[in-house]
Amino acid sequence: MNKNPLIVDADMAAGLDVVGDRWALLILRDAFLGRTRFEQFRQHTGASRTTLTRRLDALLQADVLCKQSYGKRFEYKLTEKGLGLFQASLLSWGWESTWTDVSPDVLPVSLTHKSCGYDLNPQAVCAHCRQALQVGDVEWPELEQEIEEQFGTMQTFSKRRVRTSAVTDSQDLSLAYVSDLIGDRWTLLLLIAAFLGENRYDGFQKNLNIASNILTDRLNLLVDVAVFERHMYQDNPPRYEYRLTEKGKSLYPLVMAIRQWVLDWLPNSTETLIHKQCAQPLKIDVQCSHCHELPTAKDVTFKK
Repeated sequence: MNKNPLIVDADMAAGLDVVGDRWALLILRDAFLGRTRFEQFRQHTGASRTTLTRRLDALLQADVLCKQSYGKRFEYKLTEKGLGLFQASLLSWGWESTWTDVSPDVLPVSLTHKSCGYDLNPQAVCAHCRQALQVGDVEWPELEQEIEEQFGTMQTFSKRRVRTSAVTDSQDLSLAYVSDLIGDRWTLLLLIAAFLGENRYDGFQKNLNIASNILTDRLNLLVDVAVFERHMYQDNPPRYEYRLTEKGKSLYPLVMAIRQWVLDWLPNSTETLIHKQCAQPLKIDVQCSHCHELPTAKDVTFKK
């Protein structure tokens, strides 16, 4: 029997566990903005010293950050592997700019692509056919027969994440909203499950092996922020489906870009997904929608 190509195999899960964390995402945001010091990260993320130390250590061990001394102190800078997450960072900014009512004082008003001089609108495309990536564009053979295997591999994610913290006056809230969604273990898994076609409570619970109280909490959260819509499909007893909204579907390129980063930097990960439009193995590029070039961190300037 053909094996279903997994969106999250064991190696993939281990890689996502490094960056699929709210605090790690906020540290990476700060690093891309040029912040390098422990106190800068602590001030702008709002993380406690203990939490920040653990996340920095994890990013160092994963070779996403490197530690350099200056005097008697240290700076944390992005490695080449860490810079590989810039595409996902651009998509995070694009999603939050489009879908949240964030003050201009929080998010940069615009990003400028220096190569073409235009405001940057990041767009996730297939690297082969250059078509924009959308939910439903990926072929998963025999999905129904193998769906339990899909979700079974996700259980290698580590402990439950903490989504929120007390906000301070100095805390940088940019990308905090999207980080709360994809930087939570269970919310990320629910999104991936929805992208694979699951939409019912019992299906989520069975395939993710998730406690009912956590599942109810995360489903309510995703409904409250309009990523899922709740639809009744049975009256007695009442049962509901949780369907992705357009806002929820728009998270798909971001999640898949993070997956692409893991594939690029974990050579042992062998799974393959097929892009239906061109029948080629899926590989994602994030391009400038104006000039269609692939921006790097050095190519982009941030405007307030």
